[in-house]
Amino acid sequence: MFGRTDNYDYSLIRTTSKEALKRTALMVANYDIKKATEIYDYFAKDMPDLPSMEPEIPNAFDQFKATAANVIQWGGQNQDKIIGTINMVLGMMGKDPIVVPVSAPIDVPPPPSV
Repeated sequence: MFGRTDNYDYSLIRTTSKEALKRTALMVANYDIKKATEIYDYFAKDMPDLPSMEPEIPNAFDQFKATAANVIQWGGQNQDKIIGTINMVLGMMGKDPIVVPVSAPIDVPPPPSV
């Protein structure tokens, strides 16, 4: 009615990589190479940094390791707040607070030159 004569479902387009964009453009264009090329060029012209292949999705174990490392890092950065909260709860229960000894920074000598 308003100049649009195609019946393509553009919601299927995936722009995560050049390979995915080409594949989905071809599928959306009902395997019409000319139309798929037009769709690909239309989307790709605005994305010069689009990777060639799909980014590798880390497996469950790698995701777990990254999450555990983030939790440990967060705990180290917020140790004072965590101990303060625990001490507040212990104080409400009428128990002795946790005493954390203050440790001086360890002076590590620089590595020997090679």
